[in-house]
Amino acid sequence: MIAYELIDDTQFIFNLSLVDKDENGQLSDLAVSNNQDMEKVLATVVETLGVFFMEFEGAKVFFKGSTPSRTRLYRIIIAKFHKDFKREYVIFGFINNLPEIFEVGKAYEAFLIEKKNNYGKRH
Repeated sequence: MIAYELIDDTQFIFNLSLVDKDENGQLSDLAVSNNQDMEKVLATVVETLGVFFMEFEGAKVFFKGSTPSRTRLYRIIIAKFHKDFKREYVIFGFINNLPEIFEVGKAYEAFLIEKKNNYGKRH
């Protein structure tokens, strides 16, 4: 499941979470489904971003992995599709809690995305 949750209403920032059912049937961002479908899941996330930004104009979406290995996987996927993403989105990477424009090859700890035509707008 993909969840967007408002975490900062002054800057209109939403947290993006990917959750799955754990062995007890509870939703968890630490559950591992081992479906071997991570690229398909992330492609779906990208599709939901388009819909999300149409609904919440001026919003920003923050996300990071629930583990360092998941954050690394997100970084790899963003790098792989960076040329496509940057046409439509401004992507920031965080190092030591400081944002900078995403650069391929840097080890970011978290990410923030906003729609290019909304870049710099305030809610």
